[in-house]
Amino acid sequence: MKEKSTNYHKAQKYAFWLFARRNHSEKEIRDKIGKNYDNTVVDAVIEKLKKLKLIDDEKFAKEWTEYRLRHNKSKNFIMRELNRKGISRETASEILISMEIDETQLAYDAIKNKLTRYKKLEPLKAKSKIFQFLAGKGFSYDTIENVISKFTKGGEEDSDE
Repeated sequence: MKEKSTNYHKAQKYAFWLFARRNHSEKEIRDKIGKNYDNTVVDAVIEKLKKLKLIDDEKFAKEWTEYRLRHNKSKNFIMRELNRKGISRETASEILISMEIDETQLAYDAIKNKLTRYKKLEPLKAKSKIFQFLAGKGFSYDTIENVISKFTKGGEEDSDE
């Protein structure tokens, strides 16, 4: 009995340490604590964290989405990340819809710092690089095409000056 109590306190201490670093979803905490402790200890710690309102998957999903948007990640990319972190598709979708995200602007912001490098390349190579970079961030083909057309129009405007 004393061993279970000791394990519970160690697991709880570890969970508090995790939350001191950043907010986590229930699944993340379950996975991390579950590596070293049995399910009864994990369940007890999760229950305690919920009572303390440390585990709130909806709040976590909102904060994570805002954080990833600041780093120019696409809706698709964020949706996949949230699903991996145990957030339901419905919750993730509701949060993304409520934020009214302009995917094209987000994609353009993602490549803004790289534009000077891309403008030095031949147009076909630049388009290819932009496409690869944005596809890696999870942007759709249509969004990438919009950004590329905006990029090529911007390049033409620069040459007229």
